[in-house]
Amino acid sequence: MEDQLEGVEDQSLKVFVKSLSFNDGQKFDFGNSDIVIFTGANNSGKSQILRDVLQYFLNNDKKMVKVINHLEGLFLGSIKEYFNTAIVNSNGYYWVGQNTYQTRDSIERLWNNQQFVVGFHSIFINFLSTEQRLTSSNAQSSFDSLKSMPTHPIQELFIDDEKEKELSKYFRQAFGVDLIVDRGAGDKIPLFVGEAPPIDKEKEDRVSRSYRERLVSLPTLQEQGDGMRSYVSILLDAFTAKHTITLIDEPEAFLHPPQARLLGKMLAKNTPNTRQLFISTHSEDFLKGLLDADNKNVKIIRINRSENINHISLLKNEDIKRVWKDPILRYSNILSGLFHSKVVICESDSDCRFYQAIMNSMYDEKNDISQDVLFTHCGGKQRLKTVINALRSLNVRVAVIADIDVLNDKEVLKDIITSLRFDFSSIERDWNILDSYVKTQRPQLNKDEVKSKIEKLLSETSNSEMNLSKEIADEISKVVKMSTAWSKIKEVGKDFFKGESFTSFERIENICCTNGLFIVPVGELESFYRPATNHGPKWVNEVLENVKYLNEDMNLRSAREFINKIIAF
Repeated sequence: MEDQLEGVEDQSLKVFVKSLSFNDGQKFDFGNSDIVIFTGANNSGKSQILRDVLQYFLNNDKKMVKVINHLEGLFLGSIKEYFNTAIVNSNGYYWVGQNTYQTRDSIERLWNNQQFVVGFHSIFINFLSTEQRLTSSNAQSSFDSLKSMPTHPIQELFIDDEKEKELSKYFRQAFGVDLIVDRGAGDKIPLFVGEAPPIDKEKEDRVSRSYRERLVSLPTLQEQGDGMRSYVSILLDAFTAKHTITLIDEPEAFLHPPQARLLGKMLAKNTPNTRQLFISTHSEDFLKGLLDADNKNVKIIRINRSENINHISLLKNEDIKRVWKDPILRYSNILSGLFHSKVVICESDSDCRFYQAIMNSMYDEKNDISQDVLFTHCGGKQRLKTVINALRSLNVRVAVIADIDVLNDKEVLKDIITSLRFDFSSIERDWNILDSYVKTQRPQLNKDEVKSKIEKLLSETSNSEMNLSKEIADEISKVVKMSTAWSKIKEVGKDFFKGESFTSFERIENICCTNGLFIVPVGELESFYRPATNHGPKWVNEVLENVKYLNEDMNLRSAREFINKIIAF
């Protein structure tokens, strides 16, 4: 084992996770500098994986291990080098962490057998659970820095001014105040928060009475909220700890979204090259922070749980980067899909609000919790393909809701179907029947009527205006749409079709539903509740304000039936 680093100056002991094998039969290898992010819906096994990693290194009862089938560790360095720097007590026993001491023979045997006992593992592995993070930033015992080695990150700050400054810089970015170490508090090393007191270098230093009086007038970190204390605990590990493996459970806990994003970016930019991070998260903001840093070592693993099997997917970096480089996707909530069991893509934000409200009302009626479904929008049918492909590449289960006129544009429809991974040929014959039928139907406006209406709209604009206003452009767009029967079809829905064309529509509808494409049977969103007179966002507001019980109103029966199909998919 000691030969593994032959010719390398750094012979200090290091332990890494070389590979993990999961209960779905998959195995993944990891590098010594990887930042591994576990995502997935609630109860998918993200936090359990972190506990499993710790249990494997402790060689405890494997019955406690639930998601990982096997862990292969990588043990590097010279055990002799360890003894040269380790703390020894008066009995000649060596410190192995957590106030535990072992004999030299015991430590050598454990290391050579690649085993740990409780205590020894803490030199290499740090598990930052949500509970532990609330106490690890508390004041620590002082020590003689000339005779003893620091055993806690706060003790590292005590002897390293530059680390204190760097950590305080990130703390200020998150909370707008400084983080200051008190070096004159006797047997304790507390941390204070606030505006760092200036030092009169001619008369005082950091242990001077006058300086400390100003310092201790600030609040201590221990007096602050959970967010500050948790954030500092992670910062301390990132900047000072010598662990080669850090396990962090829900680092975003207690933090506001901007702070979670900053924390993700900070970890990705400042984690040493000889440390692995394994992180479970529910936070889109934290994940965005990691991606902001553009660290090539970030690996995102999504977990889908089915009964007692955790299905593991390692997301490809090129897929993640493709999503992240698309400006519309980057500033959407698409990454939230990684934390839900299913994502429903709609054409507009209004659609999302309405369908979400209907689904929630159905579960409220049963006094039950709504399904873990995220409704998100893409800004029109033409972008459905892009969002579907992005989410599918992230191994997210996807359903799509589209207005009935999605059948009007063959190429857009084919793109959506291909993205959902079924074959347009399965509906092509019926689509041709539908298309032929629509072309035989009289449009709401003929060619001359369209021309007349557009000319009237243009005549209403000022001659001095070179550009069309948005309002006039929208009105012209509506007139153009009335030049085909599809504008009428959007108003009445599937009932527009008769005979063979109706049968063809139902066959298309069934095949599409089976594959995740749900065509609005009443035509468009507004046709789900005809008493409302507005359109778009105003229509949704009108419905939500005026309908007291969404789960009972008979006008919304077809909307509830439609949502039930999507829930069942």
